[in-house]
Amino acid sequence: MPQDAREGLTQAVTLARDRRVPLYLVGGAVRDLLLRRAVEDVDVVVEGDALAFAQRLARRLHASIRVHPRFATATLALPGGGRLDVAAARSEAYDAPAALPQVRPGGIEEDLRRRDFTVNSIAIRLSPGAPRVADPFGGGADLAGRVLRMLHAGSPRDDPTRAFRAARYANRLGFRIAPASRRWIAAALAEGAFESLSGDRLRREIALILSEPNRAGAVSLLTHLGLGTALHPALSKGSSSARGRLARLERLAVAFAGDATWFAYLLAWAGDLTSKECGELATRLNLPRREAEALRRWPDTRADDRLTKGASADELLAASALSRRAPRPHPVRDIGIRGRDLLAAGIPPGPAIGRALAATREAVRLGRLDSLDELSFAIETARREPA
Repeated sequence: MPQDAREGLTQAVTLARDRRVPLYLVGGAVRDLLLRRAVEDVDVVVEGDALAFAQRLARRLHASIRVHPRFATATLALPGGGRLDVAAARSEAYDAPAALPQVRPGGIEEDLRRRDFTVNSIAIRLSPGAPRVADPFGGGADLAGRVLRMLHAGSPRDDPTRAFRAARYANRLGFRIAPASRRWIAAALAEGAFESLSGDRLRREIALILSEPNRAGAVSLLTHLGLGTALHPALSKGSSSARGRLARLERLAVAFAGDATWFAYLLAWAGDLTSKECGELATRLNLPRREAEALRRWPDTRADDRLTKGASADELLAASALSRRAPRPHPVRDIGIRGRDLLAAGIPPGPAIGRALAATREAVRLGRLDSLDELSFAIETARREPA
C-alpha cells in the first residue's frame, strides 16, 4: 500500500473512532490483502453520512476532494499522489440493463450484496472495536479456490461492465470464472443487455483490460465469453490468431522499449477487420478523433510493410506485430530532428509535435525509417494530428 494511502487509512480509522462512526475497508483492497498482493487502491465504507466524514478527513489530510452526491461517494486526492475513496454503505436497484443504479442508504451487508464478485464482497470492520472480517457471501472460500463468482444471475444484466471486469480480474489473478457466472454472462448477451452499454463505458473497460499484462490471455478469455461481439461481431472469431498477434506485440514492446498504449493492442486485436468493420468499431467505442481516424485507416497502415507516413507509435508497433517479417532490434539512437525543426516547417506549437517526435523514434527503433526520412515522416505525422 502506498505510504500516503496508508497514512490516509490510519487517519480515517482515528477519525471514525473519535466520532464513533462504523468504518469498513472493502473491495479490492481486502481481496489483495488476503491474497498477499500489493494494495494500490484504498476504499472505505461508512455507515452514516459518508460525505461529511470525507470532508473532515480531507481537511485532516490536506487532501483535495471530489464529491459524487448522487452515489454518496467521494474521492480524496492525497498530497503524495495517492487516492482514497470514501462511500456510504448503500443498496442499489437497476431500472433497466446498463442503466445507472438507483441508490438508497443501507448497512454493510447490503453494500456487500450490491458488488460484482464474492471475492470483492469482503469487508474488514475498522471501527468501532477491534478489526473484524465480514464475509457474508463466501468470498474467502472463493479466494482459496481461486474462483471468480458473481453474486446473482442478474448481475451482468444490471451492469454489463461486470462481465468485462470478470475477464480482467480472472486474467490478472489467474482465477477461473465460475460456470454459473459464465452462463449468466451468456444469458445477458442473448438478452441484448450489452447493446445498452454506452461506447464510453465500454471503451473504458477495454482500455483497462488492454493496459494490464498478458493482453493475449485477456482477449482470448473475452472471446471465449462471447464478449468480443459487444464490440463488433467480427471480433468474435479468430481467437487463436488474435492471441498470437497480441502476444507478439507485447514481446515487441519490450524488445524495442516501445511506448505502446492500450490502443496499440486494440489495433492488433482488430488485425483481420476490414475498413468498414474498423469504422464500425471506432463508432461503437466512441473513440476520440485521433484514435478513431487511426482505426479507420488501420487496414491501409498494416498493409504497408515498410512505412506509413504519419503513423503513430501505436500504429507502428501494432503493424510490426502483424508483419510476416520479424523486425530486428536496432541500436538505440536518438533521432536527428527536434521540435524546432517541425516549427520551422510550419507545424504550430502544441502536443502534436511531441507525438510526432515519439512516433518517429518508434519508427527508427523498429527499423522502418532511416535518418533521411525522419523529418518528412514527422511532418506528415504532425499534420495528421488534431489541432
